[in-house]
Amino acid sequence: MYRQHPNWWFLILLLLFSSGIGPIRSITARASLENSNASLNRETPNYLANRNFRKGLTKTFSASWSNVEIRSIIQRIRSTQNISIILDRRIDPSLKLKLDIQNLTLEQGLKNLASQAHAKTVLVGSNVYIGPEKAVSNLKTLLEIRKQELVDLTESHPRLKRRFLFLSQRKTFHYQDLDQPSEILEQITDAYQITAKNQDLIPHDLWSHSTFTSVNATEALSLLLIQLNLTYRWNAQETQIELIPIPASVTITKSYTPRAKSVAILINQLKERFPDIEIRRAEKTVSIRTTAEVHEEIEQHLNPKAAINKRKPQSINAVPIQRRKFTLRVKKAPILAIMNKLEASGIEFHYNAKQLQEAGIDLNQLIDISVKDASAGTFFDSLFRTLNVSYAIEGTKIVLTPK
Repeated sequence: MYRQHPNWWFLILLLLFSSGIGPIRSITARASLENSNASLNRETPNYLANRNFRKGLTKTFSASWSNVEIRSIIQRIRSTQNISIILDRRIDPSLKLKLDIQNLTLEQGLKNLASQAHAKTVLVGSNVYIGPEKAVSNLKTLLEIRKQELVDLTESHPRLKRRFLFLSQRKTFHYQDLDQPSEILEQITDAYQITAKNQDLIPHDLWSHSTFTSVNATEALSLLLIQLNLTYRWNAQETQIELIPIPASVTITKSYTPRAKSVAILINQLKERFPDIEIRRAEKTVSIRTTAEVHEEIEQHLNPKAAINKRKPQSINAVPIQRRKFTLRVKKAPILAIMNKLEASGIEFHYNAKQLQEAGIDLNQLIDISVKDASAGTFFDSLFRTLNVSYAIEGTKIVLTPK
């Protein structure tokens, strides 16, 4: 898949010191510089991020191309829609497409584009990643696994809370034509004060320019490494990662509680609809091990209304939590009910229900709360004051962990 070239530096010298050699070509068949001019000094684009990114994907989009290379189509959409699109290096950038998009959302239009390249899309940070179907499935699952690893480490070592918040900060990484993946990794690790083991697993390769827009450490590392069929493990201090090949099977375990049906009935239904999943039965719950994509289907199967609501675009009010003011006055209201109301305004809560339950944390606990024009910190301190939980605010997300 990768062709190593010991004299890649010689191409750089030619580019810098020669004036008549014409366009510089990539030394690898997969790099997206073939038949295009290389540039080493592109400015970092100011792509839409966070709420504006999500709004941009919902806009109506119409365009038509015939026999046009996929890289040219993507570059056109990037520049006209101001959206970051990352084309996996394993997809031939010179692939010519015939594509007609009429009155679709931009997000659906990009899904149609990916389909023609026998690929799929996934949203990561404020980016649309387009990659092979297997890579997209692995990326979705690995993102959940790595995120949970950080949460678990922080829960086990409360002193790491500040470190966790630092790794959750959103940053933008831009790389130029002819940059190597090892150089992009260095950008990310330097920004988050991380060291990386097993860097010899990264092949010598030259990439076309792109941008990871508004990503946290987990998302940035995953977007880079997925294209090299690699992932990573954290050390106990959250200061070092060990690069490792992606396993043949990438799955994650989640627990589900049946609603108005027995555990046995639920297991039979799930086995019939999802025959390849691994199921373990507990007294009142079932634990299922499968990919993140299949978990999404299971959640939709178990709670169709919630799944439909989850797919709806976030409202215009989904501004970063730290920029909001909160006014609320209730008596003897379940904390979970208040959280559900907040989710309707674009706030997302992330937590491991099983961990909270094992820690004796009951989100249905009744509380009284009375605040007016309160800051985010004051409001959520009041909301969770009776629970033994820590919370971290990340854009429009709140991550809950047991203290």
